[in-house]
Amino acid sequence: MITLNSKRLIRFVWLVGLIGIFTVAATAQYPGGGTPGGGTTGGGTTGGGTTGGGVTSVYDFHSTYHKGFDSPEAWGLKYFASTSLLSGLQPPESGEGHRVGSITVGLEMGWLPTLDAGQRQIGFNGMAPEDLNQTPFFARPIVRVGLPAKLTAIVAAPPPFHLLGVTSHLIAFGLERPILEHNRWTLSWRGYGQLGSVKGAFTCPTSVVAFEPGSPNNPTECVGKSADVATLRYAGTEFQFAYRIPSMPKVVPHVAAGGNFIAGAFQVHAPVEDGLDETRLWTHGGTFSGSAGMSYLLTKRAAITIDAFYTPLFVQRSPNAPTTNDGLFNVRALLSYTFR
Repeated sequence: MITLNSKRLIRFVWLVGLIGIFTVAATAQYPGGGTPGGGTTGGGTTGGGTTGGGVTSVYDFHSTYHKGFDSPEAWGLKYFASTSLLSGLQPPESGEGHRVGSITVGLEMGWLPTLDAGQRQIGFNGMAPEDLNQTPFFARPIVRVGLPAKLTAIVAAPPPFHLLGVTSHLIAFGLERPILEHNRWTLSWRGYGQLGSVKGAFTCPTSVVAFEPGSPNNPTECVGKSADVATLRYAGTEFQFAYRIPSMPKVVPHVAAGGNFIAGAFQVHAPVEDGLDETRLWTHGGTFSGSAGMSYLLTKRAAITIDAFYTPLFVQRSPNAPTTNDGLFNVRALLSYTFR
């Protein structure tokens, strides 16, 4: 039986979900403007710059710049924030159903598509390449805990180790609940967010430092390996629909759709020919995402889930170019086990 307090909690979850949807929808329509310049990935002129003849010669090493949400730099931030969205991949309920205190552990893995030369050309407002293909996959453990009122808390975080050129310090968290349940299908709601950053040599990797500063292969005049930090924060909400096939009770197809508010920042820390570049860029705006996939119950408590994920991401690659959609499509998988 649902108590009065449980009913109030359910109403509160509903209210939070609706507010999130309207907020993200408004943000997506008004992504916000920004200055076209900005550091190793921009081009301001506020003084204190370099004296060389390369693309780094006309900006301040220690300034902060707001980038429009469709700029090349912002596209890179929202692209990689989207790879870590805590969306979809909803494991099916075990044969015991929802239980308060139940614990489900899982391992999520996602494929990161290789970016071509044009997509990596995001530095200096689309004038210089950056090393964005450092890892071909994204992996993190996930823990789900059953709460009262059919709520489930979710926490996910990749290991904070230096792996394949990057060090991750990300933590994602969420709260979900079924809002309509039928014999064969379930409509659920999830709210989620993420805090943290990823560190790596994006602006001045080893492959660039080997060339002469200012040359075509080293346009940002790097003289040493960089230690850049990309902050990938977001908040989002989505609805998930799952259907249990009568003739195949172990197979559960599902779809999900949601909206997200992404707040990204990029802190450069790159030794270049004329000093240490410590430019900071930031951006924010809204995106929409969707996924579709299938879960399979391996045993009463173990399951594997595979999703295809897509989010449209708009970008203006150069000042005179049209704004186009260069979205993220990838495939994600989750192996999960419920202990109780």
